This record gives sequence, structure tokens and C-alpha cells, in this order.
Amino acid sequence: MSMPATVRQINAARALERLLVRGPMSRADLARELELTRATASRIAAALIREGQVREVAGPETVPQRTGRPAVRLQINADHALFLGADVAAGHLRLCAVDFVGRVRHLSDRPVESTRPEDLATALAGMIAGYRAACPRPGTIRGVNVSVPGIVDLHGEVLRAPPLGWRRVPLARLLRQRLDTVRVAALVNDANAFAVAARERHGPDTLAEGVFLFIDEGVGACLVSGGRILLGRDGYAGELGHIPMGEPGFCAHAGVAGAFESFVARRAILARNAALGGGETTLAGFLDRLGAGDPRARRVADDWARIFGRGAAILTAMLNPRAILIGGRVAPLFGHVRDRVLESLEANLMPETPAPVLELADVGPEAPAIGAALMLQRGHFAAMGEAAAAGEAAAAAAAS
Repeated sequence: MSMPATVRQINAARALERLLVRGPMSRADLARELELTRATASRIAAALIREGQVREVAGPETVPQRTGRPAVRLQINADHALFLGADVAAGHLRLCAVDFVGRVRHLSDRPVESTRPEDLATALAGMIAGYRAACPRPGTIRGVNVSVPGIVDLHGEVLRAPPLGWRRVPLARLLRQRLDTVRVAALVNDANAFAVAARERHGPDTLAEGVFLFIDEGVGACLVSGGRILLGRDGYAGELGHIPMGEPGFCAHAGVAGAFESFVARRAILARNAALGGGETTLAGFLDRLGAGDPRARRVADDWARIFGRGAAILTAMLNPRAILIGGRVAPLFGHVRDRVLESLEANLMPETPAPVLELADVGPEAPAIGAALMLQRGHFAAMGEAAAAGEAAAAAAAS
């Protein structure tokens, strides 16, 4: 690659990044953002317009020129590409599509009964193929990221997903065998995907030091420090659900006796409720009884709050987060016992240890699917920048 071509690629990646972050701007503004001449910025803009990545839009006011022409601004073309995100969980599949700027364009949900990997792969491939068939411009679909409630490796294998009863499941390969029209990009952990969606909603700057807890059939945590997700040596960081709490759990769930999620996950709540004589078989039914002031449901909730506060204290002692955001189907329970959780948190912290803010994430159960799609969309822009940087390094090495 010649140096001029490399420089153009780098500047094009920078221009897209600025337009994505700052929104529509004039060519003159873009030139100032990139510290380039107006002529160079105009050439970059022209190339991006030809490729369909950028389009011109009328400005909000008239440029003060003798001609009185409307101001023209550059804007990322949201229709240029679609990125899919899917969420595989016990009892349901969800599919999301976000556009080139990360706006949600599609959400669908399908209940499923089987947890067999082959059955779920077939059902999910059918959802994706159906969306592609109905899409007016299927060629704009860049691929799909798949969120799962467990640990995945870089090769697309689910190492373990206790809520699904999975161990060593080659989910990416199963999907690719059933889906040849859409690229299966990566498998991602559902807690990490939830965190991406929650940060998009709440604002990344306010959660540069935080923990995102996703509580559903299991418990996953995404740890963020310095604005970056902490993955650990092998990418397995954040498995708070498997931390032993020092006493028997309410159900055998995680494969570790007395693990955190055997106290606070959905199945654990229903098991504790049944052990105390409650007949509710769904979380929604239990929450209704709790809202009505049922004493037995209140006891279950207090037990949940005691252990949840202890788990939050463990996270606080280890990570010193500014905030812990809670999401997933179990999250509404926190709203009923917030004070009890805070009492337990304080009781399990050393004196003078600052407690984090605990709050509900302003996202719904579709967050992992949305986050998975956003991870693919952001990865696309990051890859453009990395390719440009690699080209620059190669050109500099060749010139020397």
C-alpha cells in the first residue's frame, strides 16, 4: 500500500470516528477536527460519500453567503450497514439489529423449550434467516454476535453455560452449519453484552469504574475499570455467580456447592419460595405476591437481600467500584429490598470502606442481544482504525 493510500485510509477512519462521536458537521468543521486542510477533508468526504458510508444533509440554518445556499453537513449514513446480535438463554431466543450508527432497528423474541445445542442452533439460525429474508437490503448485514449465559473461548466454543446445562458446546460451528447467508462473527458472554447496552444507555463516562451484574437463570458480572472491560488472563473474569458463599445454597445450580447464584438467581428464588411452602412457579408470580405484602414472599426476599449484599461486599472489597448496576429478569426484586441489601452490604464491609452506589440498570431483558449487536458495530469501526494503523506501519517500514 502506498503512503498516500495509507494516509487516506487513516484519515477516513478518523473522519468516521469523529462523525460517529460528534454527529453531523460541515467540511470545515471536519477539517478542524482532523487538523487537515479544507481541501483534504473534502476529498476524504467525497470518497466516503461514494462508498455510501457518509451522506450530505441540509444544515439547520442558511450559510451567511451572498447566494444564501443552505448549509450542507456531513453525516454518517445509518443505512450503510446492519449488525445483528442474538441472545441464547434458557427459555428464549432474542434477535436484535442495530444500524451503522448503533440505533436499534429490530427486536424479536422467541420462546423455546429445548436447551439441546442442536435445537437452539436450528431455531436461532431460522430467526436470523427469517430476518434477512424480510430485510429490504440484506446485503447490508455485516454479521451476528451471539450472547450466551456462560464462558466462551476465542474459537466459538461454549466452555460452560450452567443455565443451559452446556459444557464444551461448539455453538459457532453449529450455527455456521445451519446459516450460510450471515457471518457468525463471535460468541460473547451475556453479562459483558448487557454491560455494553447499559453503558450505551447510561453514558460510558459515568461508569468508568463499575460492575454490571446480570441476574437471570445464573449470575454474571462485567467488571469495568478505567472504562475498559476486565477480561482476565483467559477472558473468564466476572464469574461472580460461582463464588462460594460459605453456606448451603437454596438450589444445586452452578456446580459449586453454595455458590452465589444458588442463592440469588431465578431458580434459587423459586426453590427457596417452594421450601417455605410457596406455590408460585414463576418469578412474575412470586414478585406479585411480594408486592401484595405476602409474609412468606417477604422472608424469601429478605434471604435474597442478605446474600446479595454479601456478594456486593465481596465485589466492593476486590474492585472498589463507583457503582454496581443490576439487570436481568431478577433485577426488579432489588427494588423491593434495596434498604435490606444496603444494610447487608455495610455489615460485610470493613469500617471506612466506601460503599458503591447500587442501582437498577435502565435497560430491559433484551439488553444482551442489543449489547452483542453493538459490540459487532463498534468492532467494525475499531477494525477500520486498526487496519489503517497497520497499513501506516507497513508503509513506514517499507520506506525505511
